[in-house]
Amino acid sequence: MELIDFEENDFLNLYDFMSPIWHETYGNILPKAQIDFLLNKYFSTAALEYYRAQGYQYKKIDDVGVLVFVEREKDVYLDKLYLTPSVRGKNYPAFVFAWLQRLGKDITLNVNQSNERAVRCYLKNGFVILSKTDIDLGDGMVNCDYVMQKRALS
Repeated sequence: MELIDFEENDFLNLYDFMSPIWHETYGNILPKAQIDFLLNKYFSTAALEYYRAQGYQYKKIDDVGVLVFVEREKDVYLDKLYLTPSVRGKNYPAFVFAWLQRLGKDITLNVNQSNERAVRCYLKNGFVILSKTDIDLGDGMVNCDYVMQKRALS
């Protein structure tokens, strides 16, 4: 398992890589219009430019996944961790979490409350639920998330 820095070509292909993963992941959780809205919000060219300018880092997980995170003053915010269905259950998340813990900060994330597979994965890997939050996206769309955290290694 390896984390590889994105190259410019990876950014150009990211929307097309993420679209089937998001539709598979959220197809039974969110309306299609909301999935498409969120894909554009996070993976359009303009969105990628914005998040990169804010310090977000993009890594390929081998050629089977994507990690997006940003280091903040007191923690690392794990913004995106997505894997192709073929490698789920093969310890990629544990590898990513161990790598992020080397940064020496707590790891914080938001996860959709209805994304049971992801919530189970995070709990299994030592994250705890800190709170619930509803994020109003407009047009009647709301993300109902858990805020979760894994404490830094002492």
